[in-house]
Amino acid sequence: MQLVGKRNRDSRFDSTLGLTLIELVVVLAIIGIISGFATFKSGAFAYYEQEGMLRRLSETITFLHHRAITDGVFYRMEFDLDPDKPQYKVGEVVPQGSTEGDENLSTFSQAGVGLLSLEMAAHLSPSIGEYQYMIEPRSIPSLGKPVELPHGCVFKDINTMRGKFEENSSDGTKPYVLFSPRGFSEFAVIHITLAQGNDVTVLINPFTGLTSIYREYKEFEWSYGRKKEDNAS
Repeated sequence: MQLVGKRNRDSRFDSTLGLTLIELVVVLAIIGIISGFATFKSGAFAYYEQEGMLRRLSETITFLHHRAITDGVFYRMEFDLDPDKPQYKVGEVVPQGSTEGDENLSTFSQAGVGLLSLEMAAHLSPSIGEYQYMIEPRSIPSLGKPVELPHGCVFKDINTMRGKFEENSSDGTKPYVLFSPRGFSEFAVIHITLAQGNDVTVLINPFTGLTSIYREYKEFEWSYGRKKEDNAS
């Protein structure tokens, strides 16, 4: 009788132990599923956050192109290339009187961008021969709030009609793009490196304000004026 009782107790112990192992396997499986879902969710969130950033940047550029015409003012999108806090902001350009010579056109001329580009620069410049400063957009003040890139994303470089910029100037000057009420936007190529290390190129069409997005690093050069000069010669 004692042996039978002992055997029964062992059986109950083995049964309980087996149930515990099954529960452990189930719990581990659930944890694995939750961890995998969390990883997928975080990756998906980062992807959609980056796509939203690109869409917002493109839509803002196109919006400024048309808004400059509607408001009859010059807008400026300024880029902060600081890798620790990459961001851009929008402002309204206001001329400040000066008797100094026009440095912008001199820069364009030295770059050899062509006669048409010089004419466009004159149209784009809010005041030839005058300094400019940027204020918060009066029609839409919310546009003046800086927009930071998602975590891990940086501006690799920006190519404007004033040259190529890979970092902020030592004097604090930042690269920018002008939007004219005369219906022109400055040609610019914006290169962004995403958190995964992939490069994206955003190209601005100066005549329409529309952008083209390329999922790779691509170089573009403003050559419209040069082509006109070559044909003339």
